[in-house]
Amino acid sequence: MTHDFFSTAQMFGHATLILSMVTFSRKRDGQFKVWLTAQNLAYAIHFFLMGNLAAMAGTALSATRNLLSLRTRSMTAALILLVANLLLAFWVVKAAWNVIPLIATAIATIAMFRLDGLRLRYAILCCTLLWLTNNILTGSIGGTVMESMITIMSSSTIYRLHRDRKLSRKPA
Repeated sequence: MTHDFFSTAQMFGHATLILSMVTFSRKRDGQFKVWLTAQNLAYAIHFFLMGNLAAMAGTALSATRNLLSLRTRSMTAALILLVANLLLAFWVVKAAWNVIPLIATAIATIAMFRLDGLRLRYAILCCTLLWLTNNILTGSIGGTVMESMITIMSSSTIYRLHRDRKLSRKPA
């Protein structure tokens, strides 16, 4: 683990932070999932360089999940990814807290395949809090800032979706 702000590992965390700002400002689910995939790939590299293999595995699996969820909402696909997540846990969990990103990945997998709109955003917000905990424990500077910012961005997007829903119900 490296805590040097300008280390290669931390720079990938900073890049992930920038990608997240674009990702979590998206109101359309498809755009959200595409940008989230790019964010997850940068995040996977960050966690690999930080030595957190559980988080790396979770984010790499998440990138795959995001792309699959653009094409299908199949519960079978979600279950296959959940089993893969569980199998990865046997290889990458080295400490009890390493399960946190894998739990977040499992929740997000269900959300990406079965939820949309506000329910999707609420589930992702729950995952954000799990990732925030993981990042603090990992020593990820950009990741900790990112998850804090995602909480704010997600809350703002949830508010905008609620507002849009309310406005669309008003008679003209």
